[in-house]
Amino acid sequence: MKKNYSKILMKNSFNNLIYKFIKIFIVILFYFINISFVNAQWEECNNGITNLDAVKCFMKDSTITYAGGVGGIWMTTNNGANWTAKNKGLISILDAIIIHTLAIDGNNIFAGSAFDGIFYSPDKGENWVRKSNGLPYLADGDTIFPKGIYSIIKVGNNIFIGTRDGMYVSSDNGDNWIPKNNGLPQLDTNKRVVISIINIGNNILIGTEFGVFISSDNGDNWIPKNKGMENMEVPSLAVKSNYIYAGTAWGLFLSTDNGDNWKKIKDSIQVGNIAIKGNNIVAGGDGIHLSTDNGNTWTAKNSGLPSFGLGFISMIINGDYVFTGVDNYGIYRAKLSDLGIIADVKDQEQNSEYTIYPNPANNIFKLKFNSDVETQVQLTLYDYLGNEVLSLSEPCIAGTNEKTVDCSRLSTGYYLVKVRCGASVQTQSLVIIK
Repeated sequence: MKKNYSKILMKNSFNNLIYKFIKIFIVILFYFINISFVNAQWEECNNGITNLDAVKCFMKDSTITYAGGVGGIWMTTNNGANWTAKNKGLISILDAIIIHTLAIDGNNIFAGSAFDGIFYSPDKGENWVRKSNGLPYLADGDTIFPKGIYSIIKVGNNIFIGTRDGMYVSSDNGDNWIPKNNGLPQLDTNKRVVISIINIGNNILIGTEFGVFISSDNGDNWIPKNKGMENMEVPSLAVKSNYIYAGTAWGLFLSTDNGDNWKKIKDSIQVGNIAIKGNNIVAGGDGIHLSTDNGNTWTAKNSGLPSFGLGFISMIINGDYVFTGVDNYGIYRAKLSDLGIIADVKDQEQNSEYTIYPNPANNIFKLKFNSDVETQVQLTLYDYLGNEVLSLSEPCIAGTNEKTVDCSRLSTGYYLVKVRCGASVQTQSLVIIK
């Protein structure tokens, strides 16, 4: 009996030990789960998004962010806490329209779709009408546009779109489209894919399945700019001052000479989209990677995302947040500060919506910007010693403005251009070469 009692005590002690071990393990597990949750950099923000299959593009208008993808277009005014559909007038031959790209100019928004052509809204997305005259369509009807539209940009009075059939340009607000493909190679007779578009002043750069091409004559002629990254598909392009970034399946490339030469600055990742703020570059593709020093060093920033192996197919920075479209999971967002992006005063004064071109300039340069209200724009130039060398004040309208500035009396050198429009104050660099 005593022997059996000892066995029972030993068994109970062993069970208690196992119980304590399991309890400690559970506590440790919940601790690390809690730490991971608390320290997560990204969070899902899909309230109001009705289709999570693919958010293919973003666009911003001041504090408003738009998203386009499978199912149409959504808008948020509170940093992604809620999204509202903006699909009145969007029609499709499919069960759900697929929006690939968005572009805004004042109150006007253009949306490019996968199979349904171009749509135009004159009131920031409240109402849409189709504007696809001149785009290729199937022989049995005029509503099916098989050449998907991947990118849109408006430069001056011209709207440029990149499609599976090359470049098209409209000079009448989208009423008519004309093909502009001289110099672009073809994969076959029906495929000349243009995936991404940016502009540097009046120069248009496009990313294609065959690399980067540039046009300085409104798309009439295209010249290859691929030294250093030959025969690479370029799904994303971004520009900051004299730095041009190109995302490829073989990494991220940089050009500092208008695309004449390219240097790889990030290897071993696919880069499908790029977002820039100050010296910070966020690159997305097979994961999110951040550089805070213009691409010299990189850090993975994936905490809180559903999986490292997913495709991050779109990205934008607006205000204090960066948004990314995650394939099959909708939209995720992260605070810039949580990613390690600290906006200083200089960074807050810079805004890519203020464009100075040409830069370098000779006798004149142009300032293009958007204003929310009718007001005055004040422009002041300083030399490298901080001396004021030029100042002017002109009226501006609500919407897109373009001002021409005479700098013919200024000598060769580096200058700072300070622009004040209403409450907005921004500073950009300018090079003058005589």
